[in-house]
Amino acid sequence: MSPKATFFAAALLAAGCYDAPYGTPDAGGQPPARTETIAALRTLYAGETFRIDEEITVEGIVTSCDRAQNFYRTFCIEEDGAGIEIMAGIDQLHNDYPVGCRISLSLKGLALGESRGVLQVGRMPEAGSGYATDYIGSKPALDKAVTRHGETLQTPEPARYGIRDLTPSQCGTLVCIGPVSYLPEDLSGSSWAGYKRFTDEEGAEIYTYVRTYARFADDEVPVGPVMLTGILQYDEAGEGRYMLKLRDESDCRKI
Repeated sequence: MSPKATFFAAALLAAGCYDAPYGTPDAGGQPPARTETIAALRTLYAGETFRIDEEITVEGIVTSCDRAQNFYRTFCIEEDGAGIEIMAGIDQLHNDYPVGCRISLSLKGLALGESRGVLQVGRMPEAGSGYATDYIGSKPALDKAVTRHGETLQTPEPARYGIRDLTPSQCGTLVCIGPVSYLPEDLSGSSWAGYKRFTDEEGAEIYTYVRTYARFADDEVPVGPVMLTGILQYDEAGEGRYMLKLRDESDCRKI
C-alpha cells in the first residue's frame, strides 16, 4: 500500500468509521452501509492522486446528467454539501443513474484525484497522462463499484450562493448563482459553446462551460438577468476563476 493510502486508511480508522463489514450487502440484499462521507474524502485528499486499497464506501444523491452531453461519461453525487465526480467511462448513464437517485460507491481499487477543484474517483491514470484519474471504462467494473438504492428519486436542491460566497470546498456540488447577466461582445448574440462570462450587480464574475458536443451548445445565451445552476468548478491553473458546468439548457433561467 502506498504511504498516502496508508495514511488515508489510518485517518478513517481513527475517525471510527469502520464498524461494519465494509462493502457487504445486508441479508436483505440492500446496498452496502455507509462507512465514510464525501466531505471526509475531501479533507483527507493531500493534492496527489492515489489508489485506495481499503474497503471504504460513501453514498450520495446523483446531481448531474449526461443526457444533454455536457457531462461526458461521468456523473456527480453529493451528500451534506460535499460532491464527487465518478469517472464512469460509459454512455447513457442517465438510464441507470438518473438525477435524484441515491447510490453507494465502493472505493476499493479505485483512485482518488481532483480536477478543477472537483474530487474525482476513477482508475489510476497512466504515467504522464496529465489527467487526475482515468475512466473506470466498463459496465461490469462500474456495477462492482456503484450500487443504486431503489427506484425512488429525490430531486436535488442546489445550494444558492452569491459569487463572493463561493469557496473551493463547494466544488463538485450543485449550486445556483444569480441574478447574473451576460453581455456578448457581439450584440447579435453568442452560443453556449465554450466559456461564457457572467457578472453580478457588483461586477463579480463567474463563467459557464459547455462542451462543443453538448446538445445545447449552439443555443443562444440569454442576454439580461438570469439564474444559473450547475456543478461548481475552479480553474486554478488558468485564470483562477469559478465556473459552472451546466447540465442542460434549463440550468439557465431568465428572471
